[in-house]
Amino acid sequence: AHLTIRAGNAAANSSAPAMFYLHCIQLARQERFTKYQLKARVNIGHPSYVSGAGSAEQCYTNSMDVIGGATLEICVAPFWSQLDPHEIDVSVEFNGILPAGSEHAGTSESHGISSGIVVNGNYIVSRTDFVAAVRPEYEIKPDATLDTLRKSLRPTEAAISPMGSERDLHLTTGAMIQKLVLEYKLEIKSDNTSLRLRMPAVDTQIYENWADDFALAVFDANKRRVAVQISYTSKITLKKKGDYLVRVQIRHRSAKDLESLKDLPLLVDFGLGSSIKLSTASSIASALTSSVTGTPSPVSAIARGSRVPLFFKTDVASLPSDAAPGDILYGSLSLNKKTAKMALEYVVPTAKSVEKESPNGEKATDEDISDQKAMEEAMRKLRVEWIGKTKNEAERSKLVSELVAEVKDSEEDHAAILAAQLDTIDVGRKTLPWNADSKFTEPAANKVVTIADKIVSLTQSLALTSRLYENQTKDEDKRLKKKADLAKTRLTNALTSKCRALGYLTTQTSFMSSASDASGEFVDVEAEDGAEERLAALERAVKELGRWTDKKAQADSVEYLMASLPLFVAKQQYGRALQPVLKWIAAAPLSRANAGERKAMIELRDLLLTKLQWSLWTGHFKELALVDTPASYEAM
Repeated sequence: AHLTIRAGNAAANSSAPAMFYLHCIQLARQERFTKYQLKARVNIGHPSYVSGAGSAEQCYTNSMDVIGGATLEICVAPFWSQLDPHEIDVSVEFNGILPAGSEHAGTSESHGISSGIVVNGNYIVSRTDFVAAVRPEYEIKPDATLDTLRKSLRPTEAAISPMGSERDLHLTTGAMIQKLVLEYKLEIKSDNTSLRLRMPAVDTQIYENWADDFALAVFDANKRRVAVQISYTSKITLKKKGDYLVRVQIRHRSAKDLESLKDLPLLVDFGLGSSIKLSTASSIASALTSSVTGTPSPVSAIARGSRVPLFFKTDVASLPSDAAPGDILYGSLSLNKKTAKMALEYVVPTAKSVEKESPNGEKATDEDISDQKAMEEAMRKLRVEWIGKTKNEAERSKLVSELVAEVKDSEEDHAAILAAQLDTIDVGRKTLPWNADSKFTEPAANKVVTIADKIVSLTQSLALTSRLYENQTKDEDKRLKKKADLAKTRLTNALTSKCRALGYLTTQTSFMSSASDASGEFVDVEAEDGAEERLAALERAVKELGRWTDKKAQADSVEYLMASLPLFVAKQQYGRALQPVLKWIAAAPLSRANAGERKAMIELRDLLLTKLQWSLWTGHFKELALVDTPASYEAM
């Protein structure tokens, strides 16, 4: 509806400009009164009013969304300080275009319950008919825009229980109010993510709500509450990526009614960085092809009461990376500038098929290898896997020797066997080398150094070729790139284990002898037998590992930090060791997957602070942990 207010003062010298309040409202069943409402402050009269300057007229216009079949109430009232009388004319002009068959429906989403247009991405073309319900509409220019990714989560936990307090007794029946608590797991993949949590037909209502109350709270992986909303939901920003838990509470007087809501989905709306445009056409042929002649020209006008089809081309060139089949892309459809926008939902289609490749990165063909050779390769891979599974050390050593003898002419296979053996010795690359989880002993550490040196010599030449095949498109180049990347991964893992082993050999006495006290009396590393040589070897290994590790991985990778920091510890440079640890803790995502890594880094931070004798900071972090990592979730 378009509203126009005009004021014409024949005797302007007797009346000055005035301020009015405009309030328009439509009441729809099962909707909040603010759904179809317009509130505005209107200034009437010429802005350069001068007494006796003659007549002046001013026109004020505004518009609002309305629905058919309901009364529109319009109220205009002068501001309290307005004394002079004014004559005003108020006119209302209605128009609108709606999907055929929904002439009395709302034009936008209602409490998360869609009353708009749904386009199924699994259809190559989707059709919707439109009708001009009130008057002819002109300048038809369809604009279909999607700007929100909507995901649906199912609860992982659901429990019904009485509130348990006298204040929660129902006023009329005296029965105890029941509560349903639902838990949802939410994964956030980037920092500073804005989203809105919705539970249609329950949230965004108070007096109209069938339930007694609705509330939700968001907790991070440390069980700290980061957001809470009651009745009305709005956008929230989660500062760190990671895993979150959303707890929803619905209160009602009947436990039986709540029982049917235990599988209630939670909608999560993410704003898209850039909106997506859906192509539209006036016919199926023009939607699918550009060479067909005789297709209808685009519609520029719709006569009152007539139906006009619109075809949506559902093939979207670039879907959001987080969009999964069945998710919803939400937005709006505008047909011209005068009519209201309609809610538009796009169902994300099934993923496109991808050409399969063989495990070694080559396209599978019938002539790749003979059956006999294929069986031999499969048996060898099974035996390599058994290196890590067997618990018998003698059997493992025998198996490694046999496999190495079989593949002595293949550096790639030889490196794979030694890498599998190395993984059985250095089992805790994400922990401190002197930690009990690493299971290092002096003989084991020396063995790790020997095996790592062999792997480096076998893989270094091939790993160096990795950058030669960057951004290559040929299949052969892609295959060689995969082999080079695999060799580089084995090389960096070997260097990581070597640094950890040398770190253990270098620091096991000097660091751990005073790890539990803050006396500051440390063992002289260079005074021990062979300590100076081990320290020099550790420094060379860390330097070599740094050459093969990019700067981002050096800051983000726990394996790199756990391998390189023992060098600073061995040199008693605890401040230099503390700096990257604090940066990692601040930037690390709060997820269940990296809980062990965060625990190891926090332990290292506390240990370094103790060695530095910074007792004030130690106490500060202990007090902060009470807030950041509570023992349990906050009760709802």
